[in-house]
Amino acid sequence: MTKEPLLDIRDFSLVFDTFDGTYHAIDRVNLSLQPGEALGLVGETGCGKSVLTRAAFGLVPTPPARITGGSVKLAGRELLGLSDRELRQVRGRQVAMIFQDPMTYLNPVFRIGTQLIDAIRAQSGGRIKRVEAKAIALDMLEKVQLPNPERQLAAYPHELSGGMRQRVLIAMALAAKPRLLIADEPTTALDVTIQAQILDLMAGLVDEMGLTMIMISHDLGVVAQVCSRVAVMYAGKVVEDAPIAQIFDAPAHPYTQGLLAALPHPFRRQDRLASIPGTLPDLLHPPSGCLFAARCAQAAPACGVPVPMRPVGEAHRVACTLYDDERKKEPAHV
Repeated sequence: MTKEPLLDIRDFSLVFDTFDGTYHAIDRVNLSLQPGEALGLVGETGCGKSVLTRAAFGLVPTPPARITGGSVKLAGRELLGLSDRELRQVRGRQVAMIFQDPMTYLNPVFRIGTQLIDAIRAQSGGRIKRVEAKAIALDMLEKVQLPNPERQLAAYPHELSGGMRQRVLIAMALAAKPRLLIADEPTTALDVTIQAQILDLMAGLVDEMGLTMIMISHDLGVVAQVCSRVAVMYAGKVVEDAPIAQIFDAPAHPYTQGLLAALPHPFRRQDRLASIPGTLPDLLHPPSGCLFAARCAQAAPACGVPVPMRPVGEAHRVACTLYDDERKKEPAHV
């Protein structure tokens, strides 16, 4: 019997009302996560990864954003339509987020200890006393392997390195023991060595605490270190969804193939890295068919109509006409 997903997003669509018209940021996205699963959400900048996860939990201002359809359920509970107060009960306690720039989300005029303790007490609804919250804060700083936790509690954010600040944000996010963790490019601002340490740390904590996680990144190499499954987004749509091994061994969508081709290979000499020609489509006036068709070397007339997701293997789905029986009979053209 299939378990109920912890997070179930169905036909979720969101637009931004701008002076130039309606910007179609997210278009009928479907995603689900089983308890304990780690999903990588990848795609180039501007494809809607962060907007999707933030809007699902009420973190995108409305207006200018406007949800035009769909459903977001957490452990079977519908989140769309909840009041701000009800959503605040969900955020922090059941769902936590780690952001990519720690200095943006840590207040520079308050000590680390003040911010951690206040966050822990807020997540508990004030039921935890400050002394107990401090003990939890110290325990979490030890869990994220921050040296001298007592000393770091008394420090200001600018006194810590980038990697140390990111560990503080991870500790803050995990202090309430949430069921779902969303990591929004948490290693982007870090150098490669620290990035590897943070990824190893997060993978260990997810296993230790039994968390369900969404890792947002533009780098397939990053999600491969932490995630078991990948959803590839392009221009507000999920175009491929598969286990991590299938994404690397047999990518089905031409966009996914392009992303993988652009990765440098340690054992293959390349004078020049591959790239995907063109740019993202204008989502103020999106094309009626496949949004990637204008950049795709395998585009065909069949791509001129909306392309739904379809199975191409076990637990592997893709939105591409290459796998239609009728399309196989047509000549490809650019």
